[in-house]
Amino acid sequence: MKKIASGIYKMTFGTPEAITPVSVLQPGTRFEAINALKDHPLPFLQGDIGFGPRKGSVLLDIPLEPNEEVYGLGLQLKSFRQSGSKKKLRTNSDPAADLGDSHAPVPFYVSTAGYGVLIDTARYATFFCGGCKRVGSRQDEEGFKSAGTERGHWEVKKGSGNMLVDIPAAEGVDIYIFCGDDMKDAVSRYNLFSGGGALPPMWGLGVLYRADWHANQEDVLKLARQIREDDMPCDIFGLEPGWQTNAYSCTYVWDKCRFPDERALIRDLNEMGFRLNLWEHAYVHPESPIHNELKPYSGDSYVWDGLVPDFTQPQAREAFVGIHQSTIDAGLSGFKLDECDNGDYIGNWGFPDFARFPGGADGEQMHSLMGQLYQQTMLDPFVAANRRTYGQVRASHALAAPYPYVLYSDLYEHKDFVRGMATAAFSGLLWSPEVRQTATREELLRRIGAVIFSPLAVLNCYMIPSPPWKQYDHDKNHAGEWLEDWPQLTEQCRQLLQLRMRLIPYLYAAFGKYKVQGVPPIRPLVLDYPHDREVFDCFDQFMVGDDLLVAPVVYGSGDIRNLYLPEGRWYEWSAGQWIDGGQWITRQVPVDQVPMFIRKGALIPWAAPVSNVEDGGMLELHPVLYGADEGSCSLLCDDSTSYAYQSEGLTFGTINVSGDRTVSADAVISRRYTIGDVTFVKDEA
Repeated sequence: MKKIASGIYKMTFGTPEAITPVSVLQPGTRFEAINALKDHPLPFLQGDIGFGPRKGSVLLDIPLEPNEEVYGLGLQLKSFRQSGSKKKLRTNSDPAADLGDSHAPVPFYVSTAGYGVLIDTARYATFFCGGCKRVGSRQDEEGFKSAGTERGHWEVKKGSGNMLVDIPAAEGVDIYIFCGDDMKDAVSRYNLFSGGGALPPMWGLGVLYRADWHANQEDVLKLARQIREDDMPCDIFGLEPGWQTNAYSCTYVWDKCRFPDERALIRDLNEMGFRLNLWEHAYVHPESPIHNELKPYSGDSYVWDGLVPDFTQPQAREAFVGIHQSTIDAGLSGFKLDECDNGDYIGNWGFPDFARFPGGADGEQMHSLMGQLYQQTMLDPFVAANRRTYGQVRASHALAAPYPYVLYSDLYEHKDFVRGMATAAFSGLLWSPEVRQTATREELLRRIGAVIFSPLAVLNCYMIPSPPWKQYDHDKNHAGEWLEDWPQLTEQCRQLLQLRMRLIPYLYAAFGKYKVQGVPPIRPLVLDYPHDREVFDCFDQFMVGDDLLVAPVVYGSGDIRNLYLPEGRWYEWSAGQWIDGGQWITRQVPVDQVPMFIRKGALIPWAAPVSNVEDGGMLELHPVLYGADEGSCSLLCDDSTSYAYQSEGLTFGTINVSGDRTVSADAVISRRYTIGDVTFVKDEA
């Protein structure tokens, strides 16, 4: 056992494999930030952990008390609290059942006892989260309990066993234990160990609109102008597969018939306040100019007749970045990195687990690490250009916190999409419940209501030529038949998206805290209230930053929303009233609203909504102080676009409201913000 930082311990069992997340990804651990935190002892000793070889695998037996609740294991769309469950963590594009398959399976779990555990493996490990009790164990001596049913059935208490982790093919493993004051502290240390949270450019927190994949250059510019004419907030304009000469697999060469001048396209979009984002995947078509150069540095199996680059090899990364460099230099803002998970359930399009790669990984290990390595590769040229990027990715794994890529899925169940926002936060992941095709006005508005409080507000309209606020019906949209009352729907969508824009300074500060402290910017209530059992299963309520509680309405659940307010006093934003916490409440929620509550004492720096965030532009703030005579808020005041913070550190400024209602601000606030009068919302209780 080795202590590596304050409250973080490494234990080695047997002979670990050479290909693991830590060894391959080499996280830039923020030791200074971790060591500034309070130290904590281990929750158990190394001798308390059982380790033993099995035929073809090794087994870890990690203590787990019956009263502990377990969360994490990456992006889990079908479950939230993992206590008593069994999960086989396997990267897969179609996690339709609650088995552990995921776009981002992460072998990290966190306990309500205030610690987290990372199993440093790229294997498809199986976690038995307290539901499997072994003969002769401590739990075995505690016996059974009666279920109290009329038939006299007996059952094992849920979660009464240890955490058992079965790791195939390995002969040993390293584990890292993160000990904190509570769950949030443990998760923060894990994120800081990974390198600190992602810090997007401020414009990345605006709205991303993806265009019809059939669109050509003229169509794209026409649609962009329409979005601006509709006064709809949008910062990022995304293209889907049609921009390339071949997309399955990819050439990474612009189709000159559809896009004759990509530099002019980027310039014209930039002049309208849009930043261009391109879809692609990493399987290299035989006609791609880099195909032959990449062949010696690729796996031994094709996907869609394309090479699979081994991004552990610098030659592969250099060639892959090279073919994108001219478009990046022209002003491209980022990428949507698709299909980097695995599709063996839907068409069997992924490379097999028995594939081999030049760097020594087999297909199983590469499936686990492919998403991370792809993100690293495509991040490098933006770092070199000193321009921050923010994009999307369809696979990730351990140590993901520093990467400015937000997960998404081709699945579309809204309840699962909302749950993904909660589960992602436990494992250093970012997730967007993006809006795609909708069948009704209610579905469109409910989905937008969830998206505006996620890490990336995405309207993925790749299947329709015109915006959904004009017509959400697929066939009628293609026929150019607008809704009779499209101006009303447009205004409802505009109001929701403008709410997102009003929160950008607040969200940007929350991401700044994620970078320097590791605290997830959007997180389920259990991370802030780990001792309140009422929130143990609340997967559809979130803290956004430290002072906002939001409870999106899941489409299909009607308009009656039951929600829980934790201890304290909360201001109900839509109703304009104060409510005591520590209770469940019920609200009827109109389709164009999202229940939002503000913590008493909070100073929220509401911004005047803008259509897009300009580089170096000033945002106008209208702070509101809730239920107090004085207060303050902290805002991130860097240049919002470059990587200068890596050498200079991040600069935060404070806005203060004193008891005599005087407003003051640090000088750095004036770099990005002008401050209007403060509004006071009194609590008469």
